[in-house]
Amino acid sequence: MEQISINLTLEEVNTILESLGRLPYTEVFQLVHKVKAQAEAQVQANEMRRQEYSPAIAQTNSKVLASEPLA
Repeated sequence: MEQISINLTLEEVNTILESLGRLPYTEVFQLVHKVKAQAEAQVQANEMRRQEYSPAIAQTNSKVLASEPLA
């Protein structure tokens, strides 16, 4: 299957995840996990870059994405 890349803000990703959370779990769980995994990896990489360039003011944010339990 062909893959694409989409650039979204963290807020936009969270909105998408919240919307998917309203759908039946069995229909969306794989997509939710895939989106979260990719977003978390990118946020962590960005945080590491910020720490390398500005370690004195870098803030660690361990809670990458807000997630609602899927019903």
